[in-house]
Amino acid sequence: MTHPDEVLADLASALGAESRVPRYERLASRLADAIRRGALVPGSALPPEPELAERLGVSRQTVHQALASLARQGLVTRRRGVGTFVVEPFVEQPLTGLYSFVRTLVSQGRSPSSQLLGYRMVVEPDASPLLEGRTDALVCEVTRLRLVDGKPFVVETVFLPGSCGTRLPLARLAREPLYDLLRESCGVVVAYAEETLRPVTLEYSHAVLLGLPPGAPAFLVERIGFAEPHGRPVELRRSVIRGDRYRFRVRLEGPDIDLPGEPAGTTKAAGGRILRGKGPRSC
Repeated sequence: MTHPDEVLADLASALGAESRVPRYERLASRLADAIRRGALVPGSALPPEPELAERLGVSRQTVHQALASLARQGLVTRRRGVGTFVVEPFVEQPLTGLYSFVRTLVSQGRSPSSQLLGYRMVVEPDASPLLEGRTDALVCEVTRLRLVDGKPFVVETVFLPGSCGTRLPLARLAREPLYDLLRESCGVVVAYAEETLRPVTLEYSHAVLLGLPPGAPAFLVERIGFAEPHGRPVELRRSVIRGDRYRFRVRLEGPDIDLPGEPAGTTKAAGGRILRGKGPRSC
């Protein structure tokens, strides 16, 4: 990690050189570079605007414009009355198949963990008819707080068939992937899922758990998991994910073209492999 005084010296040098590029753009560019190479630690506070302007020998307006540019790039966050902070790096979720939050984080060198918030049998308007075929049927509700590197990231509520209510090992729900436990304890293998995503703002209860202000941006991801045979619904999951540190990535292939000799409706993946059926199995 570079010492903050070294970063300030580099900024002052960049601003003192002759250039036709406006000073605020040069300041924003050098700060962005310092953040991306780790010279400024995620979560650290930048000096207040008046102090930063004085130490760099520029106007406060120059500093304000530079920090506003960094905020638009998602590199810093500005909290009124508190200060400007270097943002934590994004967690990126590839949408290439049935994914596991835990495995995604581990593959990116992050440290996932969970806290079990609740575990009960309930009647739920959407989950009961979906999972049990009756509006008055009991289903198992599991609520967890998912953390990334020790910091709250997702509030997750999962509904499962009532038969799983007495079988899932509570002590392991906080540290192991749910699909692994379903397979081992309930004999349920989630083969594929349907998922929707939409932007929302945080309600008070979710905001408190995530350590963010009410009304902060978030994603609501709703998943229905299906088991073979016959595509039986076995999971309804609602995940409220903080919107300031999460993003999705998907690869978009070109238009589907039925080639001579290939059955209509087949899809050609990267490398020429033909995909059929409902897609990747559970990870």
